[in-house]
Amino acid sequence: MLNPQVVQELVDSLEAPFVIELVNTFLEDSPQLIDEIHQGIQGNETEQVHRAAHSLKSFSKTFGLEQLGSLCQGLEKLSAHGELSEGTKSAAKDTEAAYRPARQALADLRQELVPMTAPSSRPRES
Repeated sequence: MLNPQVVQELVDSLEAPFVIELVNTFLEDSPQLIDEIHQGIQGNETEQVHRAAHSLKSFSKTFGLEQLGSLCQGLEKLSAHGELSEGTKSAAKDTEAAYRPARQALADLRQELVPMTAPSSRPRES
């Protein structure tokens, strides 16, 4: 689900507390993006679907959520054509289905990172 190499590079470059903040942002903001995709499909609002898919793709790629990122990229491309075809609707369903395990993977990652933020694990500043 999560690309471990991408996660490790993220933690190495940004440190665990900031990565936890990024995960929290994803966990807080992504349900709204999924809702926007769903509502956009229901209301035939291609721009709304496109924007939400783009944002969710960016979040996904940040964490190495390759399946979700790829599905979002496909949905973004399909919705860019100004009409929502059956293929677009199917891609939206696939994106929603891939979102649930991706969200859980990030919640699990957050739990793994919490011990890394304990004061005893940080080097003291002089």
